[in-house]
Amino acid sequence: MPRVKRGVAAKARAFGLNIPAYGPRLTQEKVDPLGGRRVDLETLLKESDFVSINAPLTDETSGMIGKAELELMKPEAFLINTSRGALIDEAALYDALTTHKIAGAGLDVMTGGVPAPDNPLIGLDNIIITPHVAFFSQESTVEMEERAAEAVVNVLQGKMPGSLVNPAVLQHPNPRHKLPRR
Repeated sequence: MPRVKRGVAAKARAFGLNIPAYGPRLTQEKVDPLGGRRVDLETLLKESDFVSINAPLTDETSGMIGKAELELMKPEAFLINTSRGALIDEAALYDALTTHKIAGAGLDVMTGGVPAPDNPLIGLDNIIITPHVAFFSQESTVEMEERAAEAVVNVLQGKMPGSLVNPAVLQHPNPRHKLPRR
């Protein structure tokens, strides 16, 4: 399970929350160390008081939370998205928030990046919108710097970095990039 998902689960557990987890390739073995249980998306949405979306934007996840999914959620539930804006149908979210189908939402990302000033979600009382920097703190900056330095050291030692952005490079017979000599 990726670092962000593990971090969210650890924080939820610290607050005594149950941790249902959903992911197309997620296994119960990956959830066990976190004290959670693997469920399908419908069960997760029906049972959860807080739904934290921590997924990459792919063809499979684009628009994964729409009208039908929001209607499964409890009226006292909150939807949190810190991943990619396009994972949520914002018109359906607006409807769910204004008709009180869900209690509220927290968005650190929105479709298209910065929302237009006339975006109807901005004026709602039951939503918090941050500019994709909600993580920002002195501690997180230091951690990012340390992780970047660690990745460089790993590559220089002939190891793979912890977060490989382009895994296709591993298919090359020699994935090390050779710089031309001057």
